[in-house]
Amino acid sequence: MLDIERFIERRKQLGYSQIMLSKGICTQSTLSKFENGLQTPSLAILSKLCARLGFSIDDLNTADPSSIGYLRDLLGLIEENLMVENFKRATELLAKVNPTSIEITEEQMHYYYLEGMVGVLTNQPTEKVMFSFTHILDELDERRLTIYSQLAYLGKGILYVRKENLTQAAFFFDKVTTYLNEQLGNPGLKGSHYFQTLTLLYYLAEYHSLVKELKVSNDLIEMALDICSVKHVTYFLPRLKLLQAKNLLEQVAPHDKIRACLNDALAFARLNRNQTVQVQILALQQQLK
Repeated sequence: MLDIERFIERRKQLGYSQIMLSKGICTQSTLSKFENGLQTPSLAILSKLCARLGFSIDDLNTADPSSIGYLRDLLGLIEENLMVENFKRATELLAKVNPTSIEITEEQMHYYYLEGMVGVLTNQPTEKVMFSFTHILDELDERRLTIYSQLAYLGKGILYVRKENLTQAAFFFDKVTTYLNEQLGNPGLKGSHYFQTLTLLYYLAEYHSLVKELKVSNDLIEMALDICSVKHVTYFLPRLKLLQAKNLLEQVAPHDKIRACLNDALAFARLNRNQTVQVQILALQQQLK
C-alpha cells in the first residue's frame, strides 16, 4: 500500500503545487486523483513524480513507523520545518516519533537534538530542553565526537541567550566555534550533515550579530550561503539574507544594498512559505522608507 500522505507532505514541503510537480510528466488531474486516493497512475508516471521529489516508489511502499526509512524521513521533515520556522508542524511531527523504539544511536541523537531545538525555540520549560541536550552529551555521545554534541552545545547557547545570560551562552557558542574552526576545509563539513552544519552557522551568526561582532557574523553568513549554493538548499536562505540585511543596517550601509538583501530574503521566504521572515522583512522595509 502506498503512503500517499508522505508523498503529499514532501510535495508541499518542497514548495511544489500540483501543476508544478506534474508539468512534463502527467496532467494535474492525474496527480490530483492519485493524491485523493481515487486512481494510481502508471508505474512510469509515478516513478517520475517520485524522482522529482527525491523519492523512489519503494519509499512510499510502507508507512510502518518501525521502519528505519520511515523514521529518517520523519526526522528529516521535522528538521526542514524547523529551518523554515514552522514550529507548529515540527511539534506535530515530533509527536509521531516514539524515542524508545529507536535502536540506532545516530537516529537517537538526531531525535533528541530535534526535540531540544523544538523545545528551546518554542519556549518550553528549561528542564525539558536541557534533558534533551544533556541526554546526547552525557549518554549517547560521551566522547563528544559527533556533530550532535555541537548541536547540543548550540541549543544550550540559544537557551541562555533567551534567558539573557550572555556569559553562559558565550561558553557554549565558543565550543561550537572551536569545532567549526577545526572543521574548516574538511569536505565532511558540507557532506551528509549539511543541514546540521547550516544550523550551527546560522545561529552562531545570529549570536555574533546580537553581541555586535558583525564581521564574524557576516563571515559565518557567507559560509552558510556557500553551502546553500553548493547543496542547492533554500530552507535557510530567507533567514540568512534577512540577518545579512540587519547587519548591513547596523553598519549603516547604503539603503539600496540593504533593500537588495531584503528582496532576496523575501523571494526565498515566499518560496519556502516562511511567514515569520516575511513579516520581519515588511517591518524593515517600512523602517527604510
